[in-house]
Amino acid sequence: MSNDLIGWQRTAVRLWQTGKWPKGLVDVATPCQPKRPSRKTPGQRGYAVALDTTQPGLATTVAALRPRSWKLGAGQPMQALDQFSAADFTHIVDDRADVHVSSRNGRFYLGYFPNGRPGGADEDWVTGEGWVIAVTGTASVPGYRMSFGTETPAEIIAGVVAQILATSQPL
Repeated sequence: MSNDLIGWQRTAVRLWQTGKWPKGLVDVATPCQPKRPSRKTPGQRGYAVALDTTQPGLATTVAALRPRSWKLGAGQPMQALDQFSAADFTHIVDDRADVHVSSRNGRFYLGYFPNGRPGGADEDWVTGEGWVIAVTGTASVPGYRMSFGTETPAEIIAGVVAQILATSQPL
């Protein structure tokens, strides 16, 4: 993203927050309030989108319209699972061929469910979750949980796992 575009976005947000729209700019977005207003900026609104009505047509670049290729398909789960050493993590493969990895202290969990995660009272119901990552919090800081679909590329999960492992530190 170019600095000009970032600067324009900051200007648009500032204009939106203050309500000082210059002539020729028309609001084409619906204001949105954050779920929890920030203490630093009470009542701050979401991003604004502005349209310059003094110029005809749509301003864009050829590069912005160029088709893109995206990584699709589940890929090889071992790209994510091979990052966990046997010395620091417990690996379990259950009867459904689901893989469960947890840290020795139990604060980290990764579940890989190739056919979707089972759930419900009768265990016949299956969710679309293919990956679940959870880190348990502490008494003062809450943990977090992420889930990804069965068709999420394993390379993306491997990147997320690498970032999480890079932030962990022995106590």
